[in-house]
Amino acid sequence: MERIDDEIRERFKQASHDGRITCAQALDLAKELGIPTKSVAHMLTEMDLKIINCQLGCFP
Repeated sequence: MERIDDEIRERFKQASHDGRITCAQALDLAKELGIPTKSVAHMLTEMDLKIINCQLGCFP
C-alpha cells in the first residue's frame, strides 16, 4: 500500500468530525485527490477515521 502523504492526511482530517467521515465525503475526496477508491478504507483505518453512513451498508 502506498504511503499517505501529509496533504492527503490533512484533507481527510479536515473533512472528518470527531474521527468520523461519511462514505460520500470520503469517496468524493478520494476522487478529487486522485486516490483509488479501493485504497480509501485502508487509508482511513491507518488514519484512525471511521466511515459513517456507508452507502453500501458495510460500515454501520
